[in-house]
Amino acid sequence: MPDISKLLSKTEKKLYLQALAFVLNMNKKDESAIKEYLHMQAEEIGVSETTLNQVKTNLTEDKLIKELAKIANIQSKRFILREMILLAIADHEVKDEEIETLHRIGKAMGIVEAKINDFFIWAAQGLEWQLQGIKLVEEDL
Repeated sequence: MPDISKLLSKTEKKLYLQALAFVLNMNKKDESAIKEYLHMQAEEIGVSETTLNQVKTNLTEDKLIKELAKIANIQSKRFILREMILLAIADHEVKDEEIETLHRIGKAMGIVEAKINDFFIWAAQGLEWQLQGIKLVEEDL
């Protein structure tokens, strides 16, 4: 199965990084942590340092939606939203307002409500799976 992030166009990769920065800002991460994470993601998907320096890390929701509207491919849109949701719950906490924001962004991208809900369920199941794995290692200690 191909790595979808590698199939994104240069513009889509940049928008992907901007979307991740938006989520990190939603979670109130410090600027150095955001830069470090984006640098790691840029390397993983093959984004040059020059392109990474063009990534806007402080977009508002409305500006991000406007930027993401440039993406025509629905699979690219779904991939970006899925990764945004996954990143939002990575710290094991997601606030109602963050869920609502991600729903609005998904809808504005043309992703149907059922698919957005599927992404949240998928992410929650992954989190549950990780926690069960920890429990298996640590139980009976």
